[in-house]
Amino acid sequence: MRVHANYEPRLIVAAVEGRFDVHGMEEFNQAVIERVGADTPNVVIDLSAVEFMDSSALSGLVRTLKRSMTHNGSIVLAAVSPAARIILELTRLDEVFPKAESVAQARQAIFAVA
Repeated sequence: MRVHANYEPRLIVAAVEGRFDVHGMEEFNQAVIERVGADTPNVVIDLSAVEFMDSSALSGLVRTLKRSMTHNGSIVLAAVSPAARIILELTRLDEVFPKAESVAQARQAIFAVA
């Protein structure tokens, strides 16, 4: 798994590639979860290149959401791949996370709310 993150004022945009699972959670924690704070409360996570997700990835998404909400921010999942969509739907987390068709639409959704 690879995580590519861009840090902007009030926003983290992170793209996850490959297998989003327990083996990549340390990288996800460092690149995303630990960086959510008062200066960057909002998060867009691009899941377009995710080939597989496990429960660790779901836990990471939930932790990101909780941390974002603590700082009055929000999170939007962008371009959710079919593999990621299946696990989100099976766990019903698709009802918890707002989704957008693209990173640009996710960014618009966040700043329409923020």
